[in-house]
Amino acid sequence: MADEASLNNIDNEEKEGQEVDLGPGLACSHSNELDQPGKEVSWRPFRPVVWKNPESWKTWKIPNKIEFVTQVKMKSSLDKSDIPKSKEELDKHLPIERVNFNKLENPPEKAIQVMWIGHASVLVQFDGISILCDPVFSEHIGPSLVMSKSPTWFLDMFTCKRYRKAPCTVKELQKVAIDVVLISHDHFDHLDNQSIVDIADTFPDVKFVVPMGIKDWLRKALPRFSSNNIRELKWWETQKMVCEKGKWMFGGNQSETAAISMDIMEKRTISIHCTPAQHWCQRGMMDLNTRLWCSWAVQGPQQSFFFGGDSGYCDVFKKIGRKYGPFTLAALPIGAYEPRSYMHPQHVSPEQAVDVHEDIRAKFSLGIHWGTFKQMGCFEHYLEPPKLVEKRLEEKGLELDSFQVINHGAIWQIPENPSTEKGKDHKAKF
Repeated sequence: MADEASLNNIDNEEKEGQEVDLGPGLACSHSNELDQPGKEVSWRPFRPVVWKNPESWKTWKIPNKIEFVTQVKMKSSLDKSDIPKSKEELDKHLPIERVNFNKLENPPEKAIQVMWIGHASVLVQFDGISILCDPVFSEHIGPSLVMSKSPTWFLDMFTCKRYRKAPCTVKELQKVAIDVVLISHDHFDHLDNQSIVDIADTFPDVKFVVPMGIKDWLRKALPRFSSNNIRELKWWETQKMVCEKGKWMFGGNQSETAAISMDIMEKRTISIHCTPAQHWCQRGMMDLNTRLWCSWAVQGPQQSFFFGGDSGYCDVFKKIGRKYGPFTLAALPIGAYEPRSYMHPQHVSPEQAVDVHEDIRAKFSLGIHWGTFKQMGCFEHYLEPPKLVEKRLEEKGLELDSFQVINHGAIWQIPENPSTEKGKDHKAKF
């Protein structure tokens, strides 16, 4: 957690910045002290722009994939995941709950609730808006060409397969009225082609808010979907959402921004802030870091939510907490952290996730990014992440209920007054 002195320093730094209107419902805080991603213009036509983590982040280093494959992946003795092959054993330790669709279709007016779909995918509802984050419903994840033309036995062998199925399909959510989809980055376990197609088909008016570069990917994946329903942001930029007649829309276009500014004040609004993450992007052989990565901070009239996506630990979380916190709820990654020699720049450990929970000043946090896929890495025991979270909470003297894991398909509702009531409903036991 940031101490008082560091918080004061951040506060002083950010007072130097000013929020600037960028049109299309966008705003950006300009300050020399806010971390910005590096950007290179490449001479290669297939990689015109390359994004980089700030050079000032000493916690970052480029993952060496060749070293990982030759020295780590080939040493099976390092893999402690021990994922059962028996469905009965998995059902015992990682049960999939029957989704309470009535709860999703009738979310609380003054509280916040979240459903864990599995891995990093969550559906969060508050202040009248329903947001899907990094939605992945498919049984296998991988390159679209491979996924569409390969038999199941090939997919089982050469792609990542869920060992815990999604608790529902996109179509089963059609009565929930999904308003916004947030994407943190382009890795297959966070951006799945078939899931995106299914969402666009089921919710033709849904709005996508994504980091820079992913809009082009979406336009290719969804050729019939309106590009007006897609907005991409850089770190520290903000997209306003406005609810009019029960429908959420982007906060105006370039020509309308000034005209509707007073009108917006009389309507329900949500602010979606693109915030930094220490990570990287790649989907193919030639597109390394051509798309940006991020986390998300969402602020409503009554509640606020932080989505961590994927990130290694760095001091930027303290700045996020100071600028946009406290948050009613955060969804923070707790898995895929071993082996640390390879994973530490890009994935927080469970202990570091608790540190992030403090840094961003979250009242409650949900552990995500675990218990679903066996990916590159993920050498920790499949049930270890929540145990290490609990141990860290105890070491820090924090309430155990403040950082929870829940079952696949479970819906966790944060009470209206979290300072006097404990969060409950479907807390998983290990």
